[in-house]
Amino acid sequence: MSFLIMVQREMRQTSTFFYLATLAVADTGVLYISAFKTWITVLTGYELLHQSDAACKILIFLTHFFVHFSAWLIVAVTVERFLAVWFPLRATTMCSLARAKFVTVIIAMIFILINSHIFWTAELYSLPSGQVRCMSYAYENLVCKVFPWIYLILYSFLPVLVLFLFNTLIIVSLVKNKPLFQAMTKTDQQMRYDHQKLAICLLVISFTWIVTTMPRPLYRFFMEKPKNIEKQAEAVFVRTLCFMLMYINHAVNFFIYGLTGQRFRMELRRFLCRVHLRKQQPKPRLTFKSSGSGSGQESSFPLVSTPQTEMATFA
Repeated sequence: MSFLIMVQREMRQTSTFFYLATLAVADTGVLYISAFKTWITVLTGYELLHQSDAACKILIFLTHFFVHFSAWLIVAVTVERFLAVWFPLRATTMCSLARAKFVTVIIAMIFILINSHIFWTAELYSLPSGQVRCMSYAYENLVCKVFPWIYLILYSFLPVLVLFLFNTLIIVSLVKNKPLFQAMTKTDQQMRYDHQKLAICLLVISFTWIVTTMPRPLYRFFMEKPKNIEKQAEAVFVRTLCFMLMYINHAVNFFIYGLTGQRFRMELRRFLCRVHLRKQQPKPRLTFKSSGSGSGQESSFPLVSTPQTEMATFA
């Protein structure tokens, strides 16, 4: 639904909403490829990841890619908001739709390259217990010792630092320029108000991302190896909470847009009204009235009809 609203004609020409539409695609990818798959596994015991080497490699790659891609799209849109708030006179050229598309492609290519190692490091292994696992046994030192640090920096520490820095600068600008608001013309006031509302919406998205995604990477480095069954149960519980927080981050943006974005609410209302009117609108019909001396009966036919013989073929 977020994607459908962001690509409406009134919004899709704006670079910020292009980022958010792409973010909706990335979030949906995480929810279907990781969360939905895990839910099916918990309910039925069927693990798609363990069906073949190809499934193992592709699903792990897509999960890592969409998670990283989503994080850096939030960084990109936050940096763009910083430019729009701090340099409003140059925002039109600095925050163009073409530049947003270029940045999105660059981010996607970077994380495709970073995560491409999965296609030769991950594969299915049969454990002594007879269970099958998707793991990187042959490259254990590289995958288990080097890449976790790379992922921690790229997925957590670096985005968090960038978001904190630029969000702080955005807040400073909003507070500093508040006294100037009364001296502006009505047109400038409305434009500034729109920038502020959008900035607040993105601030909420950024801080939500920080709060919900930080526990998962930190858990891997600070959780001690369980020494008994009680500690093992605690580790599983904490790990589950971390993943649930991560999935909440990828599922909650629609509600953040609705609560903090006035323009999003307006477009959502228009979209739902159009859908409702389209369902209620009667089909156009041709009406013929006899011109003879009869009773003047009218005959009505739909403009588009399907012959009964064709319908019978598919019945």
